[in-house]
Amino acid sequence: MELRHLRYFIAAAEEEHFGRASDRLFVTRPAVSQIIADLEDELGIELFERQAHKVKLTAAGQALLPRLQALMTDLNHAIVLAKRVGEGKSGVLNVGYGSLTLYHPLFRAAIKRFHEECPNVTLSLVELATSEQLKALQDGRIHAGFMHFGPKTALGRKQRKGQPQAEGELALDHYLIQTGGLGVVVPADHPLAGRKSVSFSELANERFVVVPRSTITPGYGPMFSLCQEAGFEPRIVQEVSSIASQMNLVSVGVGIGLAVMGKGFTYPNSLAVVKINDVSYKTNFQLGWLKGRIEPVLAQFIDVVRRLNENHPNKAEPDEGEVVSTI
Repeated sequence: MELRHLRYFIAAAEEEHFGRASDRLFVTRPAVSQIIADLEDELGIELFERQAHKVKLTAAGQALLPRLQALMTDLNHAIVLAKRVGEGKSGVLNVGYGSLTLYHPLFRAAIKRFHEECPNVTLSLVELATSEQLKALQDGRIHAGFMHFGPKTALGRKQRKGQPQAEGELALDHYLIQTGGLGVVVPADHPLAGRKSVSFSELANERFVVVPRSTITPGYGPMFSLCQEAGFEPRIVQEVSSIASQMNLVSVGVGIGLAVMGKGFTYPNSLAVVKINDVSYKTNFQLGWLKGRIEPVLAQFIDVVRRLNENHPNKAEPDEGEVVSTI
């Protein structure tokens, strides 16, 4: 039994005429008669009573028709759904983000635009630090994530051609949104707040609020190195688990912090971010996903992010904003 047997049966039953059914199906009348006869032979029952100018369903045919109609409706819905999912217009997408991402307007714009362009996609936003997003990608809890990496983060470096992937490393592709540098974040009324830039040595007498596990700002090791190169030991007064917590504590005067400076990042008015002029510290803000795992819905989201970034006045530099492979 083939799908066409069912389609021909439904058409003949609804039209109560093999000729009209053939016109509806764009086939010959003998073809309809033969398909119906084959179906009846296979089932071992008569489905139609043949009359002079029309056909009528038998009791068996009447029992079969509504169930086949419902089946064909479900089949058509399944086909439409499969097409929408295949085109990225329906489905589920889980996207990770950290607190630093909330300070960049592209994130808000991308979520709003994606909802507008793909209203039938269930978009779930999962708040995770970049280091946690990598595990979530591997476990399948998220499909992509807005990630931030400092200059010595392995996942922020390009894989050399022919270089084998080390065991345990996570193969990623990413779209680079923008690069940035390192600044110092201080309360808006701090003496340094009005400065265009500072040297690292000018921070010697300050108290620091640190995010030890951050992938974007210097943790203990890099921070101590920077301070030692500037000739002092850092006075750390508070450890926090997120950039948002760091910003909140800095705003109430607990201490200062090291923060990302980039053309798109906007911090609360209660804070000032001042460029550190004698430190080379390149940061990456990117959308990342598992290598080779671009489903249609994710492709739609990446396209939204790409288009917004390319049209944004704070878009990436010419060598940025490209999809590259990383590990």
